[in-house]
Amino acid sequence: MKTTITILLAAVALTGCATSGVAPLGQDNYMITRHVWGFAGPSPIKAELLQEADDYCRSHGKVLLVTKTVEIGLKFGGEPAAEVYFKALDPNDPELKKPHTIEEVTR
Repeated sequence: MKTTITILLAAVALTGCATSGVAPLGQDNYMITRHVWGFAGPSPIKAELLQEADDYCRSHGKVLLVTKTVEIGLKFGGEPAAEVYFKALDPNDPELKKPHTIEEVTR
């Protein structure tokens, strides 16, 4: 019985995540979000989203430029989540040469 419960909880933990996929927000601007049911914090979720954003850009021959990240911590009745806002720019885009800051929000 104990093994069955452990297996069931592991299966729920592995399938208890939702992602938006990459969503366009306008010219060269995108976002990707994910929330995960469980007791982990939002940092690993954000790391996965950053990798997915980079993979998306590379698959389109573009370069990733992160503009904003949001981490939503584990709270009673809520799920940890993360959001990544980014631009997919041509490798020779002048915006890549300019210094920029990444807005980082924690809720």
